[in-house]
Amino acid sequence: MTSSPRLAQTIALALGIAVLPAVRPATAQDVDAVAVPNEQSVILERADRARTKGDPEAPIRIVEISDFECPFCARFYLESYRAIDSLYVQSGLARYVWISFPNSTHPRAWPAIEAAFCAGAAGRFWAMHDVLFERREQWAEAADPNALFRLWAAEIGIEDDSFARCLLNDQTAPLQVRDYESAITAGVTSTPFFVVGDSVAIRGAVPLETFRSAIDSVLVLRGHDTP
Repeated sequence: MTSSPRLAQTIALALGIAVLPAVRPATAQDVDAVAVPNEQSVILERADRARTKGDPEAPIRIVEISDFECPFCARFYLESYRAIDSLYVQSGLARYVWISFPNSTHPRAWPAIEAAFCAGAAGRFWAMHDVLFERREQWAEAADPNALFRLWAAEIGIEDDSFARCLLNDQTAPLQVRDYESAITAGVTSTPFFVVGDSVAIRGAVPLETFRSAIDSVLVLRGHDTP
């Protein structure tokens, strides 16, 4: 963990993670919202906004730079993510942003990120995010991971044809390239990588208590109670 405001702020700036307006999650009743839009510009805007969650007025922001095929990212998800989400994001203490950074040794990381962003364009980013980490071993070893992504997209309420079209046409590629280039510019070299409150950088899947200590220290410094 690096308590370096300059480093973390540089990363935040390079990644272009300005606070975005909240997006209401889609529900099963939102017929229009569960289809991926046709226009690429709309897809990119919705996907970009959907990977941010939590109260826009939360006192701090947590940024995760991650790769769905990365085993250490999966470890963080399985061991720490849910607790952090419950304690800090759902309680209104933190805004959470997910940034993609596929490792060159992970051949299926790019299509998995694409599946998450296409789902995000339909208002289902976080549902697909969870599925991809929970079923990582299945799609990472599959001959055709996109076939599994389509099945799971249907499970979480996304219309199949529009989702398949998004995958086939690489509609989210500009967002993925922007994430990657921004992370490289910021000096990120591995995943997972976190920025807490734009002032503390955390490298790797550190234990939950270490992560909580970092978040709590930022909250206390800003005059807020900790959970």
